[in-house]
Amino acid sequence: MKTDFQIRTATPDDAAALTELSIRTMREAFGPPHNPAELVEAYIEETFSVDQIRQELLDARATFLLSIGPGQEVAGYAKLRRNRPPRQLKGQHAIEIQRLYVSDRQIGKGLGRNLMESCLNLARQEGYQTVWLGVWERNKRAIAFYEKTGFQRCGWHYFQFGDERQRDYWMKKEV
Repeated sequence: MKTDFQIRTATPDDAAALTELSIRTMREAFGPPHNPAELVEAYIEETFSVDQIRQELLDARATFLLSIGPGQEVAGYAKLRRNRPPRQLKGQHAIEIQRLYVSDRQIGKGLGRNLMESCLNLARQEGYQTVWLGVWERNKRAIAFYEKTGFQRCGWHYFQFGDERQRDYWMKKEV
């Protein structure tokens, strides 16, 4: 699907716009009715400040990709992280898609697919053999998207979300 959105690598100058989008998409994906508002807001306050995002953008182990639309609107983003993979992928040269979010009002326009393809291309260019990610077990829309793009479940772990312990599935795709 052809879109009017372009993918580019984020820079520290994008910290404010990326923070705003991160907060909005976190509320859209995990806010009520999925989780209590106060739990989501506490997580946002802890995780998504402009200074925190700027530090993540400066981290050599991370790459952020932005989906930029007409009028320079930042409509989606992905964060790839070069980190040790879970034990289920031990011995594999793997990179993590730590975040992939598209604004609710842009879903269905091919942005998620374009961001995913850009992530997979970057992984291939850097010589990775596997891409992995974690997804909340109750996020059925995201799980369906990942399965449609060729990811398979390979394990799970607990994710502490405020005072709640939630379960994430690990999913992987060979590239």
